[in-house]
Amino acid sequence: MKNIYYICSGSKTLQLKKEELPDPPDNYVAVKYLYCGICGGDYSTYIGRRNLYPVSLGHEFIAEIIKIGNKISDLTVGQKVISDFNYRCGKCQYCRTGRSHLCVENNIQLFSNRAFSQYGFIHREYLTVVPQMSNWTLACFIEPLSCVLHAFMSFPHNPMSHIFINGTGSIGTMAVFYLCQILHYKNIYVYDVNEVRLNNIIQCFDVQNFMSKNIMPDIIIECTNQADGAAKALQAASPGTTLCMMSHLYGIDTSFIYEEICKKEIHAYFPLRNGDRTNLYKATDFILKYWHDKFNILLGVYNDLNYIFKAKNSIPQNKQVFDIINADWDLND
Repeated sequence: MKNIYYICSGSKTLQLKKEELPDPPDNYVAVKYLYCGICGGDYSTYIGRRNLYPVSLGHEFIAEIIKIGNKISDLTVGQKVISDFNYRCGKCQYCRTGRSHLCVENNIQLFSNRAFSQYGFIHREYLTVVPQMSNWTLACFIEPLSCVLHAFMSFPHNPMSHIFINGTGSIGTMAVFYLCQILHYKNIYVYDVNEVRLNNIIQCFDVQNFMSKNIMPDIIIECTNQADGAAKALQAASPGTTLCMMSHLYGIDTSFIYEEICKKEIHAYFPLRNGDRTNLYKATDFILKYWHDKFNILLGVYNDLNYIFKAKNSIPQNKQVFDIINADWDLND
């Protein structure tokens, strides 16, 4: 099976590659990728903050199973699947104590390539079957929402909490969705330097512009993935505030974060990945039950991956999705 896929081969450099994919090994399935969301980690790699090149990117995907390895009996061709790309061995101390997202084998990479690609084969352990959805692009929200669910299990909060969401990209959008649609919290404040994205969120949910209110938040969720954003969040924090750092600022001097945490005795949390595997099931259920069509303005679907990365900060939609089905896989591109 011929496969064309993108690799990130250097800072701001995507290259198309072509290879022949064999039949999947016994414990793997071959998939046809349909759509894939752009993660903050993908973008950090693209701009050079994470620089282990060359690397295959794209894990917030929805794919269709097209072939099944000989030792797999619980999946069928045609099923749609997602992945959290956390390998969980089931044997290490973390897997045995309910912290499988910290598995010592997490980065073992039992797949041929990630999802900025036509096809791939992936180990069964990564995959979760998704029920029928009216719009398959919404499945690209499941993995980031599962990360939000894990994060909000890390610290205390209640309906009276004043919560500031800094950044309304993928994670920030899912944080607002969770707080407003599932928990029905009311004291939610948001900010984004991209005014269109900020207004999208305000239009969709019962939230307020943080900059228009003189409030001291009890909880700050930092989701900008930018040093300037982290600085703004810390500036907004009062002594004793709870800070949940969802941004992963690899390759940036973050010493100022530690200093501010100490000066203000901030209660800081740094959740990693999406916690227990059941968070994927919960996130899927929440998207199916609580997503409304009016929220679709938050989702931008594009068939040009280079464009998405180059224009990511100015694209008006809060979540960017690569349309793999309709992509132009011209090797002369």
